[in-house]
Amino acid sequence: MVAIMEGAEPFAFEGNDIGVLVSHGFTGSTQSMRYLGEQLHSRFGFTVVGPRLPGHGTSPDDMEATSYLDWLGEIEKNLKELATRKKTVFVTGLSMGGTLTLNVAARFPDLVRAIAPISAAAGVLYPEFAEVLAANPDPKRIPGIGSDIKAPGVKELAYEQTPVSCMRDVTVLVSLTHDLMHRIKCPALVIHAREDHIVPPANARLIVNEIGSDDIRLLWLNNSYHVATIDNDKDLIVDRVGNFFSEIAAQ
Repeated sequence: MVAIMEGAEPFAFEGNDIGVLVSHGFTGSTQSMRYLGEQLHSRFGFTVVGPRLPGHGTSPDDMEATSYLDWLGEIEKNLKELATRKKTVFVTGLSMGGTLTLNVAARFPDLVRAIAPISAAAGVLYPEFAEVLAANPDPKRIPGIGSDIKAPGVKELAYEQTPVSCMRDVTVLVSLTHDLMHRIKCPALVIHAREDHIVPPANARLIVNEIGSDDIRLLWLNNSYHVATIDNDKDLIVDRVGNFFSEIAAQ
């Protein structure tokens, strides 16, 4: 069995009959979503589940043996399980976790009541990302992309190396999710930092413009970078996401 990094373990907090599924991002871990999960539980009473995506929180070698179908499958499994025992289910995710959030909202509309994608990739990537995938011969690894954080002294628990084969899988996931976004009809709170060095902020506008929801809200963060859930605006995110889900649940 592959060893899980300390702090990267999956988490679950049992609360009321409102379930919230939270997903971390690409090469990251549950550490980036634990604070949000803890606060949604303690302050709002929600039942919160934070799975560890396959190949994450272990090693880049382990990650190379996985694909986007494994990551998506883990979120689908947890969504369906949560929906069997909770009256209402919401989904939120960071970065690729936000992409996964959009994906399941489009494909399982009967299970997802509302969503809050954070720093989500939905179709626009930086040229540097594309250049790596176009390189021939292609590199096996590139330096890690974690810890794009404005707050001093805060570090994301993420890989120091990024498997390029998995970057290809991310592009497939982002592409197919983009093509499904028009199916999303549930309320959505889209959150993105104005300055994000990993996922272009233009993705937030893309989501707002292309999903089919009537209730769409956009929150720009002015004091955080990509990993906003553990950055300077982490409590603002807790407030807005928690109040948004509470409002929708009461309707």
